[in-house]
Amino acid sequence: MVRLRHCSSLVVLAFGLWSGPSQAHTVKASESVAVTFHLEPDHNPRAGDPAQVWFVLTQKGGRTIPLSQCNCQLQVIAEENGQAIAQPPLTAISAEQYQNIPGADVTFPKPGAYQLSIQGQPQTGDAFQPFQFSFPVTVTKGSRPKSSSPVQPPAAPPSSSQAGLPKVAWISISIGAGFSLVMLILRLRKQQ
Repeated sequence: MVRLRHCSSLVVLAFGLWSGPSQAHTVKASESVAVTFHLEPDHNPRAGDPAQVWFVLTQKGGRTIPLSQCNCQLQVIAEENGQAIAQPPLTAISAEQYQNIPGADVTFPKPGAYQLSIQGQPQTGDAFQPFQFSFPVTVTKGSRPKSSSPVQPPAAPPSSSQAGLPKVAWISISIGAGFSLVMLILRLRKQQ
């Protein structure tokens, strides 16, 4: 019995490691609204590369506020001078298990510290109190050098050697690891 419990712990640990990278979220709340913030890729945007940002707005009591019920605005503020450098339009997107939440594509012009500030009020009535939240963002150096010419040719898709292992290889590795764990469990059960 001890071996089986130990084996179950190994299975849980293996599947926890196997499940992939965790999702980072930042949550802030006021009296009537909470906001969950996420920035792709993994809260590590690069200068000059598009990054998707999204917000889950939740009323007190847990009900999600869709973008269609919120007059929301987003501002990108440079920390160095406190000036708004962009106001990307928010659109209704689906992310993870959330539907019709405010999201936008943001391209930060250069590495440095920024604030993403979202503010909102109800489209109609007083379903929730107006809110404003700011989230700090650190932008790293871009992944590709910028050309001095305004027009750039489309980039060729990366080859297998450039992109690392293809998705099919990761799926095969995952299936093999799962099969190996099942075989280990069965072997340990037979030994008891």
